[in-house]
Amino acid sequence: MNAPLAVPADAPAQTAPTLQPGMTVRWKSGCYLVGAVQGATVHLSAMDEAGQDALALVSQLVAAPDFAVLMVHGVPQEPEPVADLSLLDRLSPQQLKEVRCWERHVREVLTGRPVRVPEGSFTPRRGYDVAVTTRTARYTLKAAELQAAGLSGSVATVQRKCLAYEKEGLLGLIDRRWLRTGNPFGNVDERVLKVIRQEDKAQEGESAGTWSRLRKRVRAALRRSYPQEYRDLMPARSTFYDLLKRMGISKASSSAAGGTQADAPEPPYAPVPVTLLGERVQIDSTGLDVLARGDDGRPVSVELTYGIDVLSRSFVAGMMVPKSPGRKKGPGSRRRGGRGTKALDATLLLGQAMAPLAARPGWAPVALAENSDLPYARMLASDPRMAGAAARPVIRPKTVVVDNARIFKSRHFREACSMLQIDVEPARERTATDKAVIERANATIKSGFCQFVANYTGNHPTARGKNVGKGRLWSLNELQDLWHEWVATEYQQSPHEGLRSPFWPGLVLTPNQMYAAAVATEGGVPRPVTLDESRKLLLHAKRIVTRDGIKIDNRTYVSHRIRDFKNRRTGIKGRGRRWSVYYNPYEPSRVWLYDHTVKDEPSRSPWVPFDFRYQHLIKDAWTQYLWEQAALLVTERTGREDSEEDIARAVDVLLTRARNGPSPGRRSTPAAAFVPQPAPAPEPPVSPYAGIVPATPGSVAPAPSLNVAAKDLFPGQRAASPTTAPPPTLAPAPAPAPAPAEEATSPGRLRRRRPVPGGPHSLAGSAGDIFRGLSAPPPQPPESEPETQPGSSGDDPEET
Repeated sequence: MNAPLAVPADAPAQTAPTLQPGMTVRWKSGCYLVGAVQGATVHLSAMDEAGQDALALVSQLVAAPDFAVLMVHGVPQEPEPVADLSLLDRLSPQQLKEVRCWERHVREVLTGRPVRVPEGSFTPRRGYDVAVTTRTARYTLKAAELQAAGLSGSVATVQRKCLAYEKEGLLGLIDRRWLRTGNPFGNVDERVLKVIRQEDKAQEGESAGTWSRLRKRVRAALRRSYPQEYRDLMPARSTFYDLLKRMGISKASSSAAGGTQADAPEPPYAPVPVTLLGERVQIDSTGLDVLARGDDGRPVSVELTYGIDVLSRSFVAGMMVPKSPGRKKGPGSRRRGGRGTKALDATLLLGQAMAPLAARPGWAPVALAENSDLPYARMLASDPRMAGAAARPVIRPKTVVVDNARIFKSRHFREACSMLQIDVEPARERTATDKAVIERANATIKSGFCQFVANYTGNHPTARGKNVGKGRLWSLNELQDLWHEWVATEYQQSPHEGLRSPFWPGLVLTPNQMYAAAVATEGGVPRPVTLDESRKLLLHAKRIVTRDGIKIDNRTYVSHRIRDFKNRRTGIKGRGRRWSVYYNPYEPSRVWLYDHTVKDEPSRSPWVPFDFRYQHLIKDAWTQYLWEQAALLVTERTGREDSEEDIARAVDVLLTRARNGPSPGRRSTPAAAFVPQPAPAPEPPVSPYAGIVPATPGSVAPAPSLNVAAKDLFPGQRAASPTTAPPPTLAPAPAPAPAPAEEATSPGRLRRRRPVPGGPHSLAGSAGDIFRGLSAPPPQPPESEPETQPGSSGDDPEET
């Protein structure tokens, strides 16, 4: 069976001969005959008298520094250098043509014959025969030929090309400037990129739109910010659309109505290939659909931050934290008591990934590493900490892929990754495929773990049961131990559909089996985190040591070495008297001051512990989250929070209440339940008839009514009054007012009003003429000037 020789990644690209039985090789300063090749192993027969036969891996054989295939006389066989095809694909046709041209000139200088012409079958040109000319003379001759042909090539350039070709093959002839990765966005100004990101984020939550709308918004924003330069800054339409693609703003993301969900990739989608353990570790946070008991004894939601290795699909670490919004005392105050995943949690996650997971008492035997598919004997030999560890591998992350959350952008997380030599690769916004493995693992955790835990809330409000929260709640520490046990017992030892071999597609491996197969070929070296590194993963603060001690988050820490640092300068430029203090919010009873002045003295430790002044008042373990809850209670009760002693006593009260639980006679009420207030008594209604004397039926006068039809009111003249007498009234009618058509100018003389012109749309008199006398007889005219009333049937009887 033949096996191709594997060439190290950093070696020049060469045509490696096929390893075949009967070949003579040099390995570890000895000469061996290849007896047989079986899979990844090779049988070697020693040809030296003092040598011994060996059985070695092919990868270890060819990776040896002195490995070579020997020819008949023991001379190492020199493989012919060839081009690195992956790099040639990145060159333009003109650049590739230039590389091939240089290859012909360099081969003629070095060997005297053209490319791919065997030795002895070609007569070298004059001046290029390696048997009679020196290399320096050939350098000079080739440089003169290039200059005569109008090409740029000095003697130093020809010499440099020849030496690079001998060292790296065709790869050495490629100009390194061609391989530089320039700005992926071309010559677009950085200000334009910043505006595009701002406007794309600003339109989240709006209705779906097209790229043209985003282009108009960007143009308007550039005009507001740079009124003099916006015409030159704004790219052309085609350039702008191509820029959006390179920035990861796809059409799917632009047309997403919600604006917050991750977008599906544009086909075809191919994940980034990985070949090493820890080469790519994806980290993400997800909310668990489970209620837990917080530090103060109240129900709280839970958020999980964890990492998964892409190659083996193994969970490398996990941190659970409570998730609550917190409260505000007033409009101008800051929010207190809130909790969620912080940058410290992501930093501690890295330290947890580099250490074995200790098995807890009471776990099933199958959860131990010694009873699993992990190579326990080799892992224990290289790392004694594996004794009694759980069946979860230890994988050191080389690159972590994170999203754009603030905790992963924090300076604390970046500095911790730099200290542990871990590269950080942020995923593109709203692009789930950059973290496709861990996005799918979120659903696996919720379906395989959360729904089997007590007080499972469901993934939707309509799926929540009516008894959720009524039973006993797991504490945060107990829930995290349950998750670790599920990982070691269930997840790591269950077949994973993503772990299939290309040679045996029907064989499905578990994450532990995949780790065992990968570590057998790659090897593993433990990377324990030292004491200095562990404490430097904690939160960092710069504080002045006063006579009272160190003040952190309204807590005072004291030590017997206060006098050594009181008002003492650090000696660091720009720091003054502020010393580096590291503290853990999950264990805030003690902080550590880092004394850099004794770093080089092995007899003295640079870490000086400072303890909380009122720790004797708190009789149990407490956290920064519980301290903020107690400070909020003290502030609401006293109106101030400057008393550390009062807050410490409040912390102890919360811990005691959470530890003892509710009293037997106390009526149980849900936490943070809404207590309805009694509704205010309604005011008696005000009667609109208050103060009005009730009327008797006999004293009510009837309302006046029209004596003509409504159609006869507006014909241009008034209709005749009926001859019948009006109905009797119950009360005497008041005396009518004088007719408005007459005005008295002098005694005994009346002046008539000017007649009103008639018409189809006008009245034939005033309103008083129309409605006068409808309820009473018309008034009689004076005796001095008798008049005939309109509508009368004859003369006055007295005048006759």
